[in-house]
Amino acid sequence: MLLNLTPSGHELQRKMLLEHSSIIRTLFICSLVLLILVPICVGFCFIKANTETDFMCNVAKIEVYSADYLTGNSGISQGTAFLIANIDGSTDGYMLTARHVITQAVSEKVNLTFPYLYTDDDNELEATASIIWKTDVDWDGSDVNTLRYDVALLKLDDSVALPEYVSGFKLGETINVKQNVSIYGFPEGEEYAQDGQIASTSFKETDDLFILSFDIAPGMSGAPVYDEEAGEVLGIAIGHGNDLQRICISIKRILELMDQDGVKNLID
Repeated sequence: MLLNLTPSGHELQRKMLLEHSSIIRTLFICSLVLLILVPICVGFCFIKANTETDFMCNVAKIEVYSADYLTGNSGISQGTAFLIANIDGSTDGYMLTARHVITQAVSEKVNLTFPYLYTDDDNELEATASIIWKTDVDWDGSDVNTLRYDVALLKLDDSVALPEYVSGFKLGETINVKQNVSIYGFPEGEEYAQDGQIASTSFKETDDLFILSFDIAPGMSGAPVYDEEAGEVLGIAIGHGNDLQRICISIKRILELMDQDGVKNLID
């Protein structure tokens, strides 16, 4: 006699309910995961975007007018400068840049534009700054040793009102090979950021200079070399010329030069 293996109507209904419940549970779990992960991802992206914007708030484009400009020629050189923080985390308007950016200036004033800071009428903040210190060694492309002096200190004019949330970059003196860094500047007048690493902590047998893993475009001279994880600027991009496109002067060297000339106390 054959056994009746056909499930009853109640059994079929129970199996269908179980399968239906399993699908509902799966959908519920997936929805719950999405509800948790999506806000986290969106929040992370928002924080990252705003963090990058915060970095750029400290960075300005420099325009320097040389003697050629006064004679009707172009005579405008361009580079980057950045605000630095005091020990207490605020800024008094002091800025660092590469010396060769301001070498040809016909006065002790430079023009600055902060593309991520705005005036009350929503225009980019434009400012002037005074050159208050520069090394006494001019940059010379045929003498690599002059790169060790390629730094200048600016001070925003008192009439420039920075927003309260702008605090400047902290300065760091410790660098390591393969350390992740970013630079922020203005190649061809446009704001630009690039990520990479420190390729070498010395150049031409001196640790006053270090090398990046990527080229420094014209207009990026004076840009901060920033370690986002440490929250510190490690140096200034000074690469200039075909053979020197990845060179930076270290913050440690900059502070030594400022100390030698008696101006380091200005930023302490």
